[in-house]
Amino acid sequence: MGDDNEIKLVFKKRRETKRTFLFDEELGEQAWSDRDIAIGPLYVQKQALETIGNPEKIEVIIRPVKE
Repeated sequence: MGDDNEIKLVFKKRRETKRTFLFDEELGEQAWSDRDIAIGPLYVQKQALETIGNPEKIEVIIRPVKE
């Protein structure tokens, strides 16, 4: 986990579809909801992942936008 104003989540690639990869959220040290997850399954466009080397795991950071 990062600072008090963000949530860091790790996702592992599960399978691919025609244009996307499906990632599953890995359980961390903290339960974010009654289901232990914050987001759940995540689809990411293949073209986007190619720009960062098509990793098997990704990190998603949730934090408030300061306007």
